[in-house]
Amino acid sequence: MTASMSFYADGDTIIRLNQYGTRRAPILTLDGEGHSLSVSAFDHVPVADHLSFARTLATACAEYVTALEAYATALADGDGDGDGDGDGRVPDGEG
Repeated sequence: MTASMSFYADGDTIIRLNQYGTRRAPILTLDGEGHSLSVSAFDHVPVADHLSFARTLATACAEYVTALEAYATALADGDGDGDGDGDGRVPDGEG
């Protein structure tokens, strides 16, 4: 089964890490108004696989922050030109 979803965060979004020590895997939760997203590992998923996923997620989050900071700076400087079309690609000659 495949699925797709979007999670639109705002200033009221709560991000929570539930930790259980060595008893079970942690759960990362994002709670917004009327929706929630939890990231965790099933017991049958090897911990090495989930660690790999978590590290990839952390890298993508860091890259998201960098891109968002550049966007915020461009908006503040009046340089936002709307070239991004949301497809994840950088317009030619940029980035």
